[in-house]
Amino acid sequence: MTTRHSCYNADMRVALNGYFWNQPRTGSGQYLRHMWTALSELVPPSRQETTCGFSLLVPPGLQTDEPVPTPPGFHTRQGLSLPLGGTSANLDKLLWEELGVVREARHSGAGLLHTPYLSAPLRKTLSTVVTAHDMIPWVVPGYKGSLTVQLYLRLAVQGVRHADLIMADSDASRRDVIKVLGVSPRKVRTVYLGVESHPQYARDELDEVRARLGLPLHFAFYMGGFDRRKNVPLLLRAWRKVVDALGHSAGGDLPMLAIGGGVPEPGGVFPDVMGEAASLGFQGQGSPVRFLGRISEGDKPLLMAAARLFAYPSAYEGFGLDPLEAMSVGCPVVSSSGGSLVEVVGDGGLLVPPDDEAALTEAIVRAWKDDALRQELAQRGREQASCFTWQRTAQQTLAVYQGVTRTED
Repeated sequence: MTTRHSCYNADMRVALNGYFWNQPRTGSGQYLRHMWTALSELVPPSRQETTCGFSLLVPPGLQTDEPVPTPPGFHTRQGLSLPLGGTSANLDKLLWEELGVVREARHSGAGLLHTPYLSAPLRKTLSTVVTAHDMIPWVVPGYKGSLTVQLYLRLAVQGVRHADLIMADSDASRRDVIKVLGVSPRKVRTVYLGVESHPQYARDELDEVRARLGLPLHFAFYMGGFDRRKNVPLLLRAWRKVVDALGHSAGGDLPMLAIGGGVPEPGGVFPDVMGEAASLGFQGQGSPVRFLGRISEGDKPLLMAAARLFAYPSAYEGFGLDPLEAMSVGCPVVSSSGGSLVEVVGDGGLLVPPDDEAALTEAIVRAWKDDALRQELAQRGREQASCFTWQRTAQQTLAVYQGVTRTED
């Protein structure tokens, strides 16, 4: 049953920067959409039109792929054109964050602006809350980006330092925020993300997705990106050893690893994943590794539920939505303990040290062979995932809004 909380502060008006609304495959886009929905379910209709008001501010020219949910008290506001707009995507984003979103927040009557990613106006003219999902460019080697990106991040950091409060997705991210930004710990609060609930899938649903994608009854699954920190080449090298250790099953099949998502061309922060696969002999008919390409949001939890285990060797995560979603559907998880993963996965999965190929191999082989262990991990994973709900995230976020507006009164 959903618990509803009214807004404690009279006439609390909040504007959310909707820049990432049309990018639901990004972490910031997922967060924004889930937060908007959860807040609308949290605030009682009797108070939405009186003491609470929420506006989603989207940049000029953005065409939403589907109608934005707007119950009473929730509104979408399209920004007006900006000076020098259209010159470049990077400049448009900066102009929106520094000028456009502030202007639209004021026009919507908001007294508080929430940017759901690492950005805030350099000139603070109203109360500001920022969500810092991670501090990857500063804490993970090789992620600083081009000079243009570094300049943008420097400006973003200066603005975020002036925010009234910064929300971090995990305690690990909170520590990174405090260290990198040099702000008081009192200004940074951990607010965990949630996971979308899924039904208990029927066997025929799982059989259908396996058959449609040409997967065997037993396969391991990976999905979660291909940049360097994700350690997909390490997973491939570990899988070579897994195949050697497990050999052929009674039916003559090798253990299968299915990898979801479009693999980017190598360069920058993206290693040569396909080249690594080729060097390990993972090519052609009968290969024990399948690259599935882009996976729909509907198929992702189905594949997780159908898999024998979910392997997630990322060396650093600000939160870790993918292993959390796998646990929520009862898929046994083998993960690294990098960044926040020790918090999110906890004892709901098998954790190995980041970048430890031997430990990863051993954990996968153990989970693959031990039926009782997989059943135990499935149960523990579901219990762990149940602690993370978008309703709880929205409740804690609303409390942040209330605290900031009370302070400003």
